[in-house]
Amino acid sequence: MRRSQPVILLCLGVACLFAPAIGALTAPAPALAQAAVREAPFGDRAGPLAVNYTRLKPHVATAGLLRDGAIPILKALGFATIVDLRSPAEGAGAEQQAAAAAGLRYVNIPVTGGVPTDAQVAEFARVVEDPNNAPLLVHCASANRVGAMWTLYRVRQGIPLAIALEEGRTAGLRPDREAELRKRL
Repeated sequence: MRRSQPVILLCLGVACLFAPAIGALTAPAPALAQAAVREAPFGDRAGPLAVNYTRLKPHVATAGLLRDGAIPILKALGFATIVDLRSPAEGAGAEQQAAAAAGLRYVNIPVTGGVPTDAQVAEFARVVEDPNNAPLLVHCASANRVGAMWTLYRVRQGIPLAIALEEGRTAGLRPDREAELRKRL
């Protein structure tokens, strides 16, 4: 009968990695690299800083308008990036300056029509999927555009429409924009 190698169980949050004891810690594992990504705070810590704040995923939070003075506090809470879906006419320029002053990455994808374009969704995917941008806060004026963007992003990931819409509603998608999304999809 052959003896099996000892096994190390590394648990980081809810993710556990099983590895043979010999050489287990000599090479970085994907689970360990992902564990280094900080998480977006829950609403009890960040909710007062923005309208309709929601922690949608561990590394993604969504919101409507940010309240005055919120940006330095968001940085202190651990956010790395702000994704603003508002146009320059809605205050995107001033927010970009405040984000730079606080040391936050700032990405502006102005969604001025009812539903984000394919190019806007592709840019959004690039930003959201880059671990260097996590945790990130995606916002607009009310969170309705955020919900639309998130729904389209998730559909393009292969998530069933019903689930993507539910996630979009959680992020702030309203019935009028949902109807526009359904027509487009």
